[in-house]
Amino acid sequence: MRIISLLLLLFSSAVFAQNGYFTNSSYPRNYKIYLNKSETHGLVWYYQSSYYGLVYDLQTGEQVKEIILAGYTTNSSFEPHVFDYKEDNVILVGWDNEDLKPEHYFIWDEASNKFYTGKELPSQHGKIQDIIGDELVYAFTIYQKDGKGRLNLKKPSHSFVQFYNWKTKKWREFKQPYEFKENLTSRSLLLFEDGNKMKYFDLKTTQFLAQTTTTFDVVVSNYADGITYAAKYDKGIDKVALFDINKLTLGSFKKAPTHNNLDYYWGEMVNYHVKFEQNNTDIDLVITDKLSKATKKVTITTTDKEKADLIKARIATLKEIRQNKIKGDLDKKYASQKPDFVEFEANFEPLPKTFTYDYKNARGRDITNLKLSRKLFLTPNTTVFSVGKVFECQESKVFLVMLRGPQAEGTESVYAILKTDHYGNRLQYQIIARAIRNHVGYLQMDEFSISTNSNNNSVIKVKENYMGEEKSKEYKIYCLN
Repeated sequence: MRIISLLLLLFSSAVFAQNGYFTNSSYPRNYKIYLNKSETHGLVWYYQSSYYGLVYDLQTGEQVKEIILAGYTTNSSFEPHVFDYKEDNVILVGWDNEDLKPEHYFIWDEASNKFYTGKELPSQHGKIQDIIGDELVYAFTIYQKDGKGRLNLKKPSHSFVQFYNWKTKKWREFKQPYEFKENLTSRSLLLFEDGNKMKYFDLKTTQFLAQTTTTFDVVVSNYADGITYAAKYDKGIDKVALFDINKLTLGSFKKAPTHNNLDYYWGEMVNYHVKFEQNNTDIDLVITDKLSKATKKVTITTTDKEKADLIKARIATLKEIRQNKIKGDLDKKYASQKPDFVEFEANFEPLPKTFTYDYKNARGRDITNLKLSRKLFLTPNTTVFSVGKVFECQESKVFLVMLRGPQAEGTESVYAILKTDHYGNRLQYQIIARAIRNHVGYLQMDEFSISTNSNNNSVIKVKENYMGEEKSKEYKIYCLN
């Protein structure tokens, strides 16, 4: 195999971000998006898939995570409630529908590399309203009963706000003499109705704000234009008032632009207007910056059989590993692929435990045309290079690769972590750094280092440098899945 100076190849010629796709093209309304608390990222989820999601950076339109929850439970059926994205890690919580048990929860805590199933968490506390630090937030109302012992939903008695720390298993609880109505995750607020006033409970201070508004039922944003409303509900969205989330002020209530619940995102859109559109046989995620009005379209589905088969195979592999499939069965299933992985792995020299990438002295092998490379890297017009092996352990092997290809600003080289099982099936793919150069010089040259401990877990520290603007990031790569 040719050994080539990577520094020269950086400039001889951004297509590297899209690694996952939904294979159920179907209809835009079959997809749902969850915005994180700071509204920098969005998780796209397929209603009927319930174990697969894609995370996008709303500013760039780049896909930054592929989430596969298949195999954590037998039937792998999950329904998100709250999604957050902080320091390049996902926290996702919601219903764990294992065996159709009511009100069982799940937590995917990527920073801790831990998945919690319903068997490990309390149940029967209603929908999860928010996440504050390591605490789940529940809120629900207790209603009075009529003379026949039936609940009277027009007569609230009191409400509870409960905090559950999933790491310490400790509870905090606050009783409120009002009816719980809604949440504002972007502000970490719970909304309570007190007569004709809406009161705002701050989950960080556990105190009510002095400011109040008139009452309403839900907060929605119109998919058509991204406008956020306080809405009154009567067999659908009935009346709406413009809602300034930052100032907590309402306009006058008027007839809703549409009464169909499916025409709304149930929550606030503060920074970005997001929606789904049909694109022939595919579905696009459309992201519009509310301030600049800049719009990006990203295709989130694929009808390409090769891509779809690879994604399905990746999901099936993870499911098998997580459910402890007998190794002999896996050896038999992937016997024909093992020689391809041996050939692929032979091109990666082990990296030192403490490694800093040096652009001037970087060298690597062109592995673009290896049989396994053609399966692992699907981006067209891209050359793939091995840089080194980060670590290997009983569960996985981790490689550093570089992909080079043309983009609008010049030639882009992307550095990524590839984690596979011992048969060469992709378990994780994380872009960590970039270099972009045109005929003038560098537009971007990110610096990065990798530190690997004795447990074969790595911390990657990156200093992004795009046209003089610097930003630090950190990634963690674990041996376990």
